[in-house]
Amino acid sequence: MGATTLTLDRQEDEFFGQSSVHSLLREVPHPDRRSRRSTAPPRNWDRSSATSLLAAEFALPPRQVADKFLDLYFDNVHIFYPWTHSTWFKKRYESLWTPGGYSGAETGQTGDIGLGGDQCPETTFFCALNAMFALGCELSDLPEKESASAMFSSRMRGLLQLDVLDKGDLSHVQALLLAGDYAHSSEHPIRCYNTVGLACRIAVGLGLHTDKHADQRTAMENEVRRRVWYGCLHLEMAVCMTLGRPPVLQVTEGVCVPAAVDDEFICPDNTSCRQPEGIVSQNLFVVENIRLAKILGKILSSIYWPSSSSDFSALVRLDGLLEDFKGSLVSDLRWWDVDKTKHQGARGHILRRQTNVLHARFLHLRVLLYRPSFSSFCAAARRPRQRRGAGSGLDEAGIDASTLQDVFQAQCATTCVQVAHELSASLRAAWEVEATGAWWFRFFYLMTCGGIIILAECAQAGGSTHFNQQQLDATWENTTVLLRDIGRENARARGYLDHLVLLKDQARSAHFSMRNSVVPSRASSPRSPVRSVGESRDGPAAQATDGQTEAVDFMASLFHDNWDWSLDGGMPTYGGLGFGDEFIFPLPGGLA
Repeated sequence: MGATTLTLDRQEDEFFGQSSVHSLLREVPHPDRRSRRSTAPPRNWDRSSATSLLAAEFALPPRQVADKFLDLYFDNVHIFYPWTHSTWFKKRYESLWTPGGYSGAETGQTGDIGLGGDQCPETTFFCALNAMFALGCELSDLPEKESASAMFSSRMRGLLQLDVLDKGDLSHVQALLLAGDYAHSSEHPIRCYNTVGLACRIAVGLGLHTDKHADQRTAMENEVRRRVWYGCLHLEMAVCMTLGRPPVLQVTEGVCVPAAVDDEFICPDNTSCRQPEGIVSQNLFVVENIRLAKILGKILSSIYWPSSSSDFSALVRLDGLLEDFKGSLVSDLRWWDVDKTKHQGARGHILRRQTNVLHARFLHLRVLLYRPSFSSFCAAARRPRQRRGAGSGLDEAGIDASTLQDVFQAQCATTCVQVAHELSASLRAAWEVEATGAWWFRFFYLMTCGGIIILAECAQAGGSTHFNQQQLDATWENTTVLLRDIGRENARARGYLDHLVLLKDQARSAHFSMRNSVVPSRASSPRSPVRSVGESRDGPAAQATDGQTEAVDFMASLFHDNWDWSLDGGMPTYGGLGFGDEFIFPLPGGLA
């Protein structure tokens, strides 16, 4: 590795840092590279044999089905993650249905735009296309969509060429991002984590993390590169947040944010691109979402890594960043704007969906910001209950805040529950008007809300009076209603809902059992169990109470640890309560 030698005529798009030997050799004077790069002949693709192109990976579904899946992808995924230039990608897609098939180099395009461009390998294009089909299938109302999406996913994985480990190009990064995005909806967290990680590695190797040599590229090439780079950053932060792992990529300001310009107005050979006046770009969302991704990175580095922290100054600073984001949000995506007639038609519906998704992500970041303090508060609330259960005689006032730190922690916990309520309410409001993002992102947020409610009830069992019970009940209702709706077409969502209901029932049972064991009733009740002569405290009733308490404490400990799991196992295994790793994904993002 250290002895690697490189020819001097490599493309400038490959990134080699100052410490590399290549950087040293580049200081040696040599002929101008720009002319050599601009006159490079088009790449000759290896269509190794007709047999290879007849493989299942290159098969297309019937035209009507293929068009439907692709439309679902662009209508539901591309509006949030425009990692490709849709106009050029669709041109390549249309060529598949012609006698000539996948077309080679075309005139009128310069530079590398990855998927859809004339430098995109055919195998990579079909890999990405199968990923889009799989995503579109997941978003469809097809009765057998799980098996169909699994088929497209299998084809996609079969086309992920190992030669990306040698170098890779822009289209490989785009294909890996699409594969990682599909993994959001699957039960394979490690596959998703590694896929996104590989995309990030190749992106850095291609120099996407810097705008160096941007003046030598067309506006279209620069825009696609910037979209792809920030796509890597966004998915990296989202995956690492969900799995409790430290992000490999760091938030930097070395790359310009993509322009809020729609694809049809980004043309080849132009040195700049501009959105026509009077037409609101659907890529406004991308710009604002990048700002949130950067704040997420700062929350992870300041609050969760290297260890969980509830530092007052850090919380205030990061909360201020979120408020600054809200205050400077572009007017077309302000969720508090009550003017529902501002945007009409199909473009207006897209903007409403993007607004709702941005609102949910903003609220989730606030939940994430205050969750360590919330978890610590709930852990402190459980300890007095455990001591009372042991016969210590402590009263419920033992958990009341007595220091400035306690007061601050209690306020953070209250804020966390309040924001979780707002998050569940915003998701339900978006669902009621059919203006949501993909179901797997809502799924993650709802599981977060459900876990917070259960943990809050654990604190209530410990004697806490900081949480509004009506608010807890409303959040729980929103969560269960939406999970039930998702569960109509997704078995994992149904399984999660069943387990959440079970855990919540156990939390309440533990609360009442503990209260009855600590506070004697003033009068005997015909329903009160009567202990037989000689029956010990360790009888079945006591064992049931202990089991309930252990289950509640187990659930609470999961959230108290902030899902900070070892790198060996990824997300936790809920073996004791029936959960498995296959239940812990999908994740957000974002994530839409």
